[in-house]
Amino acid sequence: MDTQLSDEAERTTARPAPTRKMTAGLGGGVLLEWYDWGVYGFMAAFLAPHFFPSGDPVASTLTALAVFGAGFFARPLGAAILGPVADRFSHKKIMMLSVSAMAIGSLIIAVLPTYNQIGIIAGITLLIIRLTQGLATGAEAGVANAIAIELAPPGQQGRYLGLISGSFIQAGIFGSSLISFFVSAAMPSAAMAEWGWRIPFLIGGLMAIFVIVLRRELPETLVEKAMHHASEHDRIHATTGNLWKALWKARLALLSVVLVIGAVQIANYAWTTALPNLANSVHKENSTAVFGIITGMGVLWIIMGPFVGRFADHIRPSRAFIITRLLLIPALFTILLYTEPGIGVFALVVFLGGTVVGINMSLYNYIAVTLMPRNIRTTGVAVGYALGVSIFGGTSSYLLVWLQQQHLLWVFPVYGGVVCLLSVLVYWAAKKRGHVYVAN
Repeated sequence: MDTQLSDEAERTTARPAPTRKMTAGLGGGVLLEWYDWGVYGFMAAFLAPHFFPSGDPVASTLTALAVFGAGFFARPLGAAILGPVADRFSHKKIMMLSVSAMAIGSLIIAVLPTYNQIGIIAGITLLIIRLTQGLATGAEAGVANAIAIELAPPGQQGRYLGLISGSFIQAGIFGSSLISFFVSAAMPSAAMAEWGWRIPFLIGGLMAIFVIVLRRELPETLVEKAMHHASEHDRIHATTGNLWKALWKARLALLSVVLVIGAVQIANYAWTTALPNLANSVHKENSTAVFGIITGMGVLWIIMGPFVGRFADHIRPSRAFIITRLLLIPALFTILLYTEPGIGVFALVVFLGGTVVGINMSLYNYIAVTLMPRNIRTTGVAVGYALGVSIFGGTSSYLLVWLQQQHLLWVFPVYGGVVCLLSVLVYWAAKKRGHVYVAN
């Protein structure tokens, strides 16, 4: 408990106030990361035949989603390598590396030759790009959220984290669905299937250039003041090779981070990736209508971010987390309503269950950050985030579509509900043992 109090007291002294440029630099990278992963998820049904041709369009889509998941599995390795680098040397350089990898990867996908042009090399290249992006973005969430919690005004951590890791995340998801909607609506179905799916990747690459410029203008000293105002003992501790020992001592908190993030990512990718692909490739819904509905959900998610954070500040984040996480369990079961074609039912599921998913998405990063002590916060959050997203989020979309094909869709909400319940129980145990380092 003493660690808890000293960490909080230290954090509230001599720190810079968040500026608009700092907020835009942090949030812009988060937005871009989620835009890129969202676009690939939305376009999986369209790019699949070009890189993984098959007589069965659903089989092609599943292969494309497997590549989508492979990118997630590279993230823990990236977090393990880049998280300590950020904690010890430079947060800004890691943030720049992450955004640059996203930009280059998106631009390459936008012009990448297909299977018909270069054979199996096309699919292998696409896989390498996604793995590279996964490695580079492994530490992005840890860096951005750890800096954000340091810069947040006292008593307003939930609101500020709701903006950075809530609204900016939702803006990335919203942007990917909005661009997909406009591209799909602006061109004939044949053109969309042939080459139109490349446009969202091109736009993402160009957006990344703007974020790179924005982040380059941020002085490293500002980041150092925010993140390296730790005590001399903590700095020595982090630079003598004991960082991983400290993380092992906080293993219960790390497990909690994994589950807090993993449970909500099961739901997130079910709603933002699996359901649209289920609608487009399995139920053959109108893709423009599908993307329009997902875009509407994105607007709702963006709006609710700061409000959810403010609500958490008001009633205590721990209470807000437990309430909203338990509500997510019945929300997952709304997926069972969409077993046959029907755009109206699709919209009902998206907005009915998706509202609860959005509330959880606005809060989970804040809760994860509070579970890590300051001297290992970037590494701990990055590793926990990467493991949670890769194990649970990266497999979510593939699992849902596959279970639907096996007539076992009911297994998905049961699985998600169990992980949600575990996330609450392990979080509560970690909190009781003093593993909460920001007032909660």
